[in-house]
Amino acid sequence: MRTGAGQARDAVLSALDQELAAGADAGAVANDLFGVVAMVDSEPTLNRMLAEPSIPAGPKQEMLQSLLAGKVADATMTVVKASVEPRWSRVRELPDTLEYAAISAYAAEAEGDGELDRLEDDLFRFERILDASPDLRDVLSDAAAPLEGKRALLHSLLEGKVGSATLGLLDQVASGRHRSLLGALSHYQHVVAERRDRLVAAVWVASPLTDQQKERLARALAAQYDRDVQLNVVVDPRVLGGVRVAIGDDMIDSTIETRLAQAQRRLVR
Repeated sequence: MRTGAGQARDAVLSALDQELAAGADAGAVANDLFGVVAMVDSEPTLNRMLAEPSIPAGPKQEMLQSLLAGKVADATMTVVKASVEPRWSRVRELPDTLEYAAISAYAAEAEGDGELDRLEDDLFRFERILDASPDLRDVLSDAAAPLEGKRALLHSLLEGKVGSATLGLLDQVASGRHRSLLGALSHYQHVVAERRDRLVAAVWVASPLTDQQKERLARALAAQYDRDVQLNVVVDPRVLGGVRVAIGDDMIDSTIETRLAQAQRRLVR
């Protein structure tokens, strides 16, 4: 049974899902919610007030109405007002949950366009690009650089090459809300995967897997974890053979180098 922050987040996501089911523009709601997150992050006093359990939800919702009226869509207002109804144990949980809802809204946009797979693939590929491009990572991580300039750079690199939901999310990666760009991308991928209750598995192999191999591996992992699994495959020539799989804190390692190391340890005992 989910309790505390989990139940509170579920309540906010439920409000989001109801608005989207009623026809709200998912992309517009996502963009609005990210804007609200930025506002709350930049005003610690406001954040503390909204998360303060001793203040009834009504006055907090009235304050949000006065702050956001005419600036966000009605659907966004409903979701944001829903965020001050639960009891939060930590101040940061409220903006974190609104960010979660924003990512989920972009995932819903992609899902509605039949591009949820593309969104997941785009985010993973860009994570790999950043991991291999320290100069680009440094530019996008530079806290002194104007955010709009960083976003303009991203658009010049990716416009027309990724979906609109991907570009919307990558616009937020450069905002500096997370400790690192790679950390932000990893978080975004997990939220998108959870949109359809799937786990994300990072898979390292020496050579590309065939579609049949991916399907067999995904089925095996789904059976083990009792959930669908999204495979993010990394081809790494340092892997001599076999496969290494990371899901959350779990590591499944059947690579040749690991087997050799295990055999060597047994021999020296």
